[in-house]
Amino acid sequence: MSGDSIGDSFRRAGIHWARRLVDEYAFALDGIPELIRVRFYQGVGQDWFETEQSHYLQTPGMATPEVSDIQRYGSLQQALDDVLKGFSEGYRVAVRAGHRPDTSWLLPNRDFH
Repeated sequence: MSGDSIGDSFRRAGIHWARRLVDEYAFALDGIPELIRVRFYQGVGQDWFETEQSHYLQTPGMATPEVSDIQRYGSLQQALDDVLKGFSEGYRVAVRAGHRPDTSWLLPNRDFH
């Protein structure tokens, strides 16, 4: 089945927000043994990508968890870079401020299944 016919299959009454799982990655932050999983979706018949992650980062001193302002990306690479940037920059700032990495920095995403 070609990509166009799959996209056409989703053009039905009542069907919306069709997306497909493109890839999933897992990683850990240095000193925190919990695995963080990130899924990447592409809109069916679309050129945008979205992400879904198992955890959010909230280090000491952060008022709210690190959540990207970007909802949709133009490429898988842009989405991956944005997610990893949020984790690595927040982690780096906390460690430089003298905090020791801790599992409490990771807030589970209750919508991630």
